[in-house]
Amino acid sequence: MSMDTNNTPKTISGIDTLYYFYETNDIYDDLFLDILDQVEEIKSRYKKRDIKYENKDIRILINQQAFIFNGKSQGFYWFTHIDAYLTIGFKDYMTNRGLNDIQVQLSAVGIYTLGLKSLIQYTDILLAKYITGYKPLTRVDLNIFVQSNLSWIDKEMFVARKRIYTSIFKEIANKHQLQTIYIGKKPFLLRIYNKTDELRQSKKIDLMIEYFATNGFTSMNNIFNIEFEMHRDYFKTFKIDTVDDLLQRAELLFKDCLNAIRLVDLSSITDNTKNSKNKNRAETHFLWEHLANSYKLKDFLSIEAPLERVKRKSYSYTIEEALKELVATLRKFYIHNGIVDEQLMDEALQMFKTTKEYNFSNDKNANIIDIHGYEIIYEDINQTVNPKQLSTLELEKYVHKLEADMSFPDLDIHLLIKQYKIASVELTHRKKMDGTL
Repeated sequence: MSMDTNNTPKTISGIDTLYYFYETNDIYDDLFLDILDQVEEIKSRYKKRDIKYENKDIRILINQQAFIFNGKSQGFYWFTHIDAYLTIGFKDYMTNRGLNDIQVQLSAVGIYTLGLKSLIQYTDILLAKYITGYKPLTRVDLNIFVQSNLSWIDKEMFVARKRIYTSIFKEIANKHQLQTIYIGKKPFLLRIYNKTDELRQSKKIDLMIEYFATNGFTSMNNIFNIEFEMHRDYFKTFKIDTVDDLLQRAELLFKDCLNAIRLVDLSSITDNTKNSKNKNRAETHFLWEHLANSYKLKDFLSIEAPLERVKRKSYSYTIEEALKELVATLRKFYIHNGIVDEQLMDEALQMFKTTKEYNFSNDKNANIIDIHGYEIIYEDINQTVNPKQLSTLELEKYVHKLEADMSFPDLDIHLLIKQYKIASVELTHRKKMDGTL
């Protein structure tokens, strides 16, 4: 099977992963020691109470922003932003002096939520007191999403500028179709995989559905991701050293990657040539030409989020704040002739342990209160929603939300099931109509 050249697929260009260092200044050691102090102080609190803990239970503040401890690896103490926007590693400036002291890993959640430029700017501000302006790049994944079924691609259709690129090959498929192709190895490799299947088990599905819909995709069916992973040894040959260098030359770099590992049209050469080592005579496949013409980052890099919104979202309720509020409550009880002693605290602790936890991810103001045929009424804005009037992507997101809501014990499961059946029937009908089911 090959792609229909008369049906050019929609694409979304981007940068899926970005790792880089920060060069630090003379007062960086103050930050590193403060981070170590916070970690040890929190550990000591658990130990004093004889409470078992894991790394993820240790939360610190960096410039008033909350981060979760991931542990120590390769000399770095690693922390992930409380909203999973990015991960940062810090090391002692006196150890392994051949490396910079701060490593940053920008994740897909942060990139697709805030926009790459906003995320970099946020990180710059977060660490501004301790860094210079130099940000050497260590890894980048340039990617392009394609709304098309690319399961027809196989390893025989690739030729490479260097034989090593295609000598390392891995293919993953289920009983129905291709799932993933890997070509090459670090510092340069190509991945082609079924993004739709990957998202079915991913926590990012709602985020990505919204991202795809915003960028013109009409369905979650048949979305493949084509990405080139590159490390420092590779892109330095193109005189790309810093993050700024990359953003200026990423489009040209992606096109060069398409030439380095090329998808060819085997129908353009004879059978004898196919079986020889001269497949490089074959014409470049239409898909590869389309990707070369489509990869543009102007829209991707124009996505920006207000940094104040990021700061509000990443607020963390700290132990210090909890203790202040607890002391204020005890003082009020004492003023009203209450006895503040260990027995009171023991009773409060026992009540806390036996109280059913409330799931804060459940918004009670959005509960369903009625269903009339295909219409669902919501309590919060009194809005009537008709699944027939939703786009396919909106409908898929809606069905996914209903599936998640069924796990909430305080929602009416019978109404949810009715609603789910109505939306699912409509979604199934659309997939049958467009041939994706």
